[in-house]
Amino acid sequence: MQSGVEPLSSPNLAGHGLHREAGSVLVDLEATEESMARSLSRPVKSSKQYLRQVISEYEALDRELPCIRKFAAPPSAQPLCLCMETSEDFTHLEVLEALEAEMPGAMESGRVSSIRYENMNVICGTAGRRDRWLITVTDFQTRSRLLRSGLRLRGIAYPLVRHDDLLLGDYRLHLRRSLVRRRMLQALGAEPVEED
Repeated sequence: MQSGVEPLSSPNLAGHGLHREAGSVLVDLEATEESMARSLSRPVKSSKQYLRQVISEYEALDRELPCIRKFAAPPSAQPLCLCMETSEDFTHLEVLEALEAEMPGAMESGRVSSIRYENMNVICGTAGRRDRWLITVTDFQTRSRLLRSGLRLRGIAYPLVRHDDLLLGDYRLHLRRSLVRRRMLQALGAEPVEED
């Protein structure tokens, strides 16, 4: 120990790296931080190291997934909704014709109730995302048949997938991003708030 520096007499403070020197109190920040980290069950690292780790994790997530769909609430189940993802610009008529080629009279018979277009670039506020065509059917038999066959547009086969599976994947990414964002704000000492 340095000359003129003696530990404080309080047993609670002495263990936290506090020292008294000529009437002033010196604080060993590293020791205090380590004890606080242990009490918060956080790995023992300096706050700069922890902050760097959290920020690099957030930046890595940004590079990996720059356009993540945001959710105000968990998505509701839509078991009869199928989805076709594509980068091509199709029209509703082209998608309907592809459905009719696969399943004649699909709309007239009521087996397909709607065809909707989702522009994922607008929803996510970005560019480069594949758009989604949502096809809602009225029964599980029709859904199974379309899942097996897919659709053929302009001579190219496009698989259909369950829209619920895609939404769940999007929601998991949203939760992952929110968690990393919350951790980053906590590391910076800011209060986490709801994302826009």
